[in-house]
Amino acid sequence: MKFISTLIAVATLATAGAGYAADRQLHLRGEVTAAGANELTIVDRKGVKTTVQLPEKAQVLDVSRSSQAAIQENSFLGIAAAPAPDGKIRATGVMIFPEAARGMNEGHYPWDNIEQGTMTNATVAKVIKKSSSTELEMRFGGRSQQVMLDKATIYGQFVPGERKLLVAGAKVMVIGAEDADGKVHANAVLVGRDGFIPPL
Repeated sequence: MKFISTLIAVATLATAGAGYAADRQLHLRGEVTAAGANELTIVDRKGVKTTVQLPEKAQVLDVSRSSQAAIQENSFLGIAAAPAPDGKIRATGVMIFPEAARGMNEGHYPWDNIEQGTMTNATVAKVIKKSSSTELEMRFGGRSQQVMLDKATIYGQFVPGERKLLVAGAKVMVIGAEDADGKVHANAVLVGRDGFIPPL
């Protein structure tokens, strides 16, 4: 049941801040500089410091490095990507989902990892090996999307985590919302294991 509840939290990857419907949804990526029982201090990629409220219901995901070798036909993936020629996209980060998360947030939609970024949560229909790269044909809801993997693509996977992972120096992605008073509340925190940066 703990794993299922954690997977429900991961659903906020597409609907961040659902628990704070009137608030501004956000994804905060950076490094933890201070951690308390109920809040985190995080410095983002631009050096901006944010204090994040950590309610009891907030989930923690333990994210570790994976590889392209873990991807095969019928894998369910979350792919953060940038535009590429001919209607394709180039994967910057790939999250390999556990089987229990199959179908979660399935689709192709905008994502804020980079300018014009997208997220594709879908099933691998075909793996196409090429001389300098690999292409995936991703299927979702009767549609398909071609995705290019290259040497710069980063791969991750996750399991339910514990709050003891949230220490100074941890690389994290917070999924949450900012309320009307400017306070940021976490719904879920993806924390990289051994310094790994969550790839989304």
